Amino acid sequence: MHLEATLCQMRSLHLSTMADSLQSRISRGDHHGVSPEDFLAILIQDEYSARESRKLNRLIATANFKPECACIENVISSAARGFQKKDVLPFTNSTWVQQAHNIVICGACGTGKTYLAEAIGLQACKMGFSTRKIRYKNLFEEINAARGTGLYLKCLQRLQKTRVLILDDFLMCEVTSQEASYLFEIIEERSQLGPLIVTTQYPLGQWHKRLPDPTIADAICDRLAHTAITINLRGESMRKTKRDSSSTDIDK
Repeated sequence: MHLEATLCQMRSLHLSTMADSLQSRISRGDHHGVSPEDFLAILIQDEYSARESRKLNRLIATANFKPECACIENVISSAARGFQKKDVLPFTNSTWVQQAHNIVICGACGTGKTYLAEAIGLQACKMGFSTRKIRYKNLFEEINAARGTGLYLKCLQRLQKTRVLILDDFLMCEVTSQEASYLFEIIEERSQLGPLIVTTQYPLGQWHKRLPDPTIADAICDRLAHTAITINLRGESMRKTKRDSSSTDIDK
């Protein structure tokens, strides 16, 4: 069979990367001295790697991360910040996702809560898990808009299908009893499906008074914290540290 016919068939089977690889590798002579089995394995690896890369890009695109795209490798850890590198190592394998272990990241404004949450979320994307970050306030805006158009169940299903859900700035704004009920429903439905990553300025002991209904507050706190891995960030604002570092560099 002529090469062009083979390339057309491969592309019709949605093996475009493999076809391009075959064409370019043959033109460079990469097939010389390589067994047919090994050459086929190389082409399959090219196709597989390209598909994995496209999948990762799609997952990141829908995760709603900040443009700088935080990653675990760049997370600054120290005793002064309240955690060490070993504390984030469990998030480099899939166990915490598969066992739906929630993560609660507490700390003052600027201590890097969102960055750490996004870094962990990116790691989940790299492992093939769908991830989405949404701000606490925006969650209720989205829910209320969906209810107003009769799409609440679809909204809820979309949130449940996301394997790792990051709830940023948890408890930063007041919510109604009805909205707290929505939150409980989301947490309850997700309890066996996938983990929640929560960033908040409020330690667990203050959560009850930030929620309007004591009964719902009890249920939310119990379900969120029951299997949660808690990281308490300390130290100065990372934004201030970066500004001071930039100023020093300029002065030099």
